[in-house]
Amino acid sequence: MQNTYDVIVTGAGAAGLAAAVEAARAGASVLVLEKNHVPGRKILSTGAGKCNFSNASVTPARYHPPAAAFLKKTFAALPPAGVTAFFEGLGLLWVKEADGRLFPRSMRAQDVVGALSNELAFRGGRIQTLTEVTALTPGGGGFSVEACKVAPQWEKKAGRGEKFLLGARRVVLAAGGPCYPQIGGSASGAALLRALGHAVSALVPVIAPLRSGETFLKELDGVRAPVALRLMLDGEPLAESAGELLFTAYGVSGPAVLDLSRAAVTAMKDYKVYLEADFFPELTEKKLYALLEKRAALFAGRPLRHFACGLLNEKLIKAAALRCGLGWDAPIGPGLDGLAAMLKAFPVSVKGSLGFEDAMVTAGGCSLAEIDPATFASRLVPGLYVAGELLDLDGDSGGYNLHLAWTSGILAGRAAAKE
Repeated sequence: MQNTYDVIVTGAGAAGLAAAVEAARAGASVLVLEKNHVPGRKILSTGAGKCNFSNASVTPARYHPPAAAFLKKTFAALPPAGVTAFFEGLGLLWVKEADGRLFPRSMRAQDVVGALSNELAFRGGRIQTLTEVTALTPGGGGFSVEACKVAPQWEKKAGRGEKFLLGARRVVLAAGGPCYPQIGGSASGAALLRALGHAVSALVPVIAPLRSGETFLKELDGVRAPVALRLMLDGEPLAESAGELLFTAYGVSGPAVLDLSRAAVTAMKDYKVYLEADFFPELTEKKLYALLEKRAALFAGRPLRHFACGLLNEKLIKAAALRCGLGWDAPIGPGLDGLAAMLKAFPVSVKGSLGFEDAMVTAGGCSLAEIDPATFASRLVPGLYVAGELLDLDGDSGGYNLHLAWTSGILAGRAAAKE
């Protein structure tokens, strides 16, 4: 096996594969080292297996912490349309949904990974799986890359293999973050950065389901509903979203919750916050009350459970009614104004978020002050490039994080091959 390469990429995730493809296209010899048994393991799980790979509304405002000056230079080097052009160049057809989310036309994440892997192989690049990078040592105009073979995750008792060394002129560090450790996520990339002298801020799980202490949640476990959702503080909205809300025994999840989760996690450091779900966003509270009054006339003398059937998921109506003091089996009577108000602003307390095991994205990471925004080259370590989730830059739910991974990977791969 060849021992020295123009470019070694650590991690065969979104950023790593994009970097490897671009470096190989430029004629560099490329080796990707991936500790999972297959490349693109986290990509395969995105978008419920469909891979929401980008969004039609990519702007610096979609990223956190605010980094407009950094991203302005990044998007000047590779405009957002350059990412879709990159995938079109791989032969991937894509579609845009009404909310701007972009998916492969096949709705198969495997096709995204396949298109990247096929192009890399065609260009002469290699992916070596079940291999973890344990140290990077600069010197002699390149790097000594220490790695070892590892067992697949299902062989939990198996130890690591012996360490071995590889040489690289340039290294693209794209090892991802600790989200989804059950499919290979870890903080190993952050450890490598710290060992090289980079400042790495605390890693925090964001875009994650939220925990709540509400007792009614056990009755609503598994219920889904389209809502307008508000994150509230002292009666005022901090952030808003719309989409599907999923109730679980521990709290709430679904796209509408994930869109607000970062704001919730940030606000909870200093304040108590809660969610308000509007189950009838198309109606004002006054119009909803009129609808309920009309419906009450239709079901006069009959129990509330008859009135509820066909109006909304019955479990939701029952939970809202009980919180308003209305009897589920009692005849319909006064109190529909309170029910209308509850259905327009159904409160759910927020106690925290789930951990890295359930989070889609990691916040925190390598300081942007130490990274060139147009090439993603390290300003501290010549020949090192940092891409993807290792950066202290995370986006909203909806394809923005994958878009940044592709963008940083493409720019890093191009630059690494040129030097």
